[in-house]
Amino acid sequence: MQFNTNMDLLGIKFKIIQVGAWHQSNGKGEPLSRSWNRLYANSLFEQGNLVFGIKPWYRLPEDDENDDNPDIKKYYGYGEISGFYMWDEHNLSFMLRNNLRSSENKGAIELGWTFPLYKKVKGYVQYFNGYGQSILDYNSAANTIGVGIALSDLY
Repeated sequence: MQFNTNMDLLGIKFKIIQVGAWHQSNGKGEPLSRSWNRLYANSLFEQGNLVFGIKPWYRLPEDDENDDNPDIKKYYGYGEISGFYMWDEHNLSFMLRNNLRSSENKGAIELGWTFPLYKKVKGYVQYFNGYGQSILDYNSAANTIGVGIALSDLY
């Protein structure tokens, strides 16, 4: 569900609250099966050309027998902060996740940039460092750079 708020908080526009249930799965059978279910609330804010969101979540518990990734919270954490900045015809994005643990601290950062190539065609560069880039390998650290064509650069 999404609620438009359009409130002003200290000069920052509090635009939207989204709440929902989220199922994430890789669609594979055992032993490669990975899935989990979450409840989330996402708050979106806007200040000039910057849009950012704060998205905490709660993992729905599973039976020990059926849980194919019982430690996934340790790697994905309990939420993320993300944002999008429009700069002329360029768009910069970020995502930050952290499990907020003093010991065994895990998290991820993702940085993206879309830029004009030709007319409405845009190029895309993305950098990712941390855990959870792939649900199959959620507990393995990744450090990747991706390059491609962007079909949409909307946040």
